[in-house]
Amino acid sequence: EKGGDCLIESSSDRIPIYANVHMETGDVMNSWVDSLSAFFSGLQVLSGDVIEAACNHALYYAIWRRFGALPERFNWKTKLPDAAFYPLRPELVESTYLLYRATRNPFYLHVGSEILESLEKHSRAKCGYATLHNVIDKTQEDRMESFFLSETCKYLYLLFDQDNYLNRH
Repeated sequence: EKGGDCLIESSSDRIPIYANVHMETGDVMNSWVDSLSAFFSGLQVLSGDVIEAACNHALYYAIWRRFGALPERFNWKTKLPDAAFYPLRPELVESTYLLYRATRNPFYLHVGSEILESLEKHSRAKCGYATLHNVIDKTQEDRMESFFLSETCKYLYLLFDQDNYLNRH
């Protein structure tokens, strides 16, 4: 939206992303976004830029929908993961929660439901949840990062618990 004049241009696409650029020249340095960048939509919400946040969030949600998880790095030129693992990161869920809080749009509850269903389907393990080694074939690693419980699950809980004190005030 506001950044329309700064969109990345490729042969046939205008890609609505915040790209990694050289700090002195502004030249695009690579053709990927990483899963940690999904936090930025939440930061935009907190700064009051909800429209831009929704647009930025849509990119990461589209990647999630395509793979049922968010690859660590997604190449926007090849439209494939550059780093295909998913360590159960919270950034997309956090941004989804903050967008829901700001807009009360039930669409973000739907996003949260899809994320939760994907986690149950692809990451659920005998004793918890497992990092996906590869978002394409859904192979798992014998590993669950602590931030999955402390952040990813927390934001999913808050998203759906309408009676929680934080959601009432």
